[in-house]
Amino acid sequence: MQADSQNRLDREIQLLRERLEGAEEMRRAVIAEELDGFVVGDGSGAQRVVLLETSTLATRPLLETLPHSAVTVSSTGHILYANQRFADGIGRLLARLFSTSMSQLLAPESRARFADWLATGVVDSSLDVVLLHQDGHRVACRATVIGMGNGHASLILADREDATADDAHEAVRAINKGEIDGVVVGGEEVMLLTHARNAYRALVDRMQQGAVTVSADGTVLYANARFADMVGRPRDAMLGLPLGAVLGTSVLDGALGQADRPVPAEITITHADGTALRVGVTAEPFEDTAGVTLVLSDLTERDRHVEMLERAQRNDRFLAVLAHELRNPLGAVRNAVEILRRSGTAHNGQRFALDVIQRQSETLVRLVDDLLDVQRLNEDKIVLRSQPVDLLDVIERAVAAARPGFDAKQQRVEVIGPPTPVYGNIDAVRFAQVLGNLLVNACKFTPIAGQVRVVLERGAAADGSEVASIRVIDTGIGVPPGLLDKLFEPYVQVAHEEQEFPEGLGLGLSVARRLVQLHGGSIDAHSAGLGQGTTLRVQLPTCATPVAPAPGRASQVPSLAGLRILIADDDEDNVSSLSHLLMLLGHQTRTARDGVEALAVAEAFQPQVAILDIGMPKMDGWKVGRALQARPWADGLVLYALTGWSQAQAVERTREAGFARHFAKPVAFEDLVRDLHARVSALR
Repeated sequence: MQADSQNRLDREIQLLRERLEGAEEMRRAVIAEELDGFVVGDGSGAQRVVLLETSTLATRPLLETLPHSAVTVSSTGHILYANQRFADGIGRLLARLFSTSMSQLLAPESRARFADWLATGVVDSSLDVVLLHQDGHRVACRATVIGMGNGHASLILADREDATADDAHEAVRAINKGEIDGVVVGGEEVMLLTHARNAYRALVDRMQQGAVTVSADGTVLYANARFADMVGRPRDAMLGLPLGAVLGTSVLDGALGQADRPVPAEITITHADGTALRVGVTAEPFEDTAGVTLVLSDLTERDRHVEMLERAQRNDRFLAVLAHELRNPLGAVRNAVEILRRSGTAHNGQRFALDVIQRQSETLVRLVDDLLDVQRLNEDKIVLRSQPVDLLDVIERAVAAARPGFDAKQQRVEVIGPPTPVYGNIDAVRFAQVLGNLLVNACKFTPIAGQVRVVLERGAAADGSEVASIRVIDTGIGVPPGLLDKLFEPYVQVAHEEQEFPEGLGLGLSVARRLVQLHGGSIDAHSAGLGQGTTLRVQLPTCATPVAPAPGRASQVPSLAGLRILIADDDEDNVSSLSHLLMLLGHQTRTARDGVEALAVAEAFQPQVAILDIGMPKMDGWKVGRALQARPWADGLVLYALTGWSQAQAVERTREAGFARHFAKPVAFEDLVRDLHARVSALR
């Protein structure tokens, strides 16, 4: 009984193999994923399904297990595919057969008949032919067409005495109808058709790029699904076609199969619908043949990214130029206000007008700074110069700077600090900017006669470490609960029923958050709702009290008269107003409108201080500064850059040129004179 069962199983397996003689069409079905899989029994009679990934024969093409030779040829008779049995039958290397003409493998008397028969393109037709073995002997066989495609034909070649060859097409028909569920490989392993591909094709088909294998003369031998999507053609329809016809361009034709002609790196191909696609192309040799596998990468996303970068660079350039052009007039306005204030002749109405001009010019400066800081923060170009600083000192300076805005709205500002100093390792200038943005926000959204409190106290982080907590508490319009989490995003603003259009750009809090994060801190907001005011809280790591005493509180600018100061700027209002201010303090000044004139004036004047614009005509400020430092009389010369260019690269170039400071217009006159006094006093 057991022997009968084994004989019956053997007959079933043999029948199954005979039905799979239509191997090439099966290969097409596999590639097109038209079949689900194979299910058969193993040697014990049980049935199971094993995915290719778990099969011990995963890297072996399924066709290598079949009993007949299979070959696919183009309409010109060139071999597009062949299985190992075909190669063994004529004693040749399989890798050498691809793109070979069948006429080279046929006996002379069979060549013309084969070409005529192939040209008829009739499925199920057969032809007796003679193949030439590598050792010279002749191999008689019967070729049967089991499938025709666009420009190619799939054939089964069997010994003339083998009757099973007549069943080849019937096997293909059975596969297509789903009458065959699976195939046993090696008597025990089951391979699913949807996964039955050799290692090379499995790899190619998983690629995100398009891949196409072509012969040396440009005939398409194989293409993956991604390539088919790129050109808009079915994969089978491309086999046997010239590559140029598939791509819509012949630019690659001359480079195929020639090592001294590299494949172009980037080309434009044409989709079947007529649209153009820019692709990058790389080439790899195909096994041991003269063919090549081309890998095509869609450059659409790359080109879009490059375009975005170029647009960002144009935007950055525009912002830089815009800031420079705005800073020049703002510098002249600020200087003019300072001149009128120091003249002491303004009456109440004029003083009010001066206050308005000063406040509005400072608002413009802050908007310009916020725009540029967003750009710098996005590009990670802000570098902190941190040192231990008394945080209450920074708070008081920030409140003093913002006080004109509070006074204009009759708002009361109160600063509350701890009994002992709290120090943080911060960049005092940048952190003052953070506090300034919070204070301006509080002033803007607090009504007339409202109240703003700034509270500094010690606190504890989640890990128990000490932090400084700075709260800016206002009695303003408040924030809806749903908007609190978005308050620090760029361009987000709170509007209320009495204010249809919000003020400003909505960048201040976003810049503040990014700067606080650079300091290793955090910032959040709390509000009980509309009309309930807002609390903005900054938490910052504290540091030990510095050994050296901390800088004192803000003081009046000390007087220092009698310096010889050169001012060079091509903006007439800036150079004249700054010169007038310095003369009011008792200094001697000379002015110049370009770099060449600045050198000529300096030669006669021999200044102790030179305040130079950077973007001057004829010679920029950096070159003028270097030239001045080389003069024999310039020992101890103090150089200042006063410019509308405030980018990090400009500041770095100023430092490298030997300047003492880089001031961005409009500079606060007190800051300029204070720094000047400190440097000149140190030299005396």
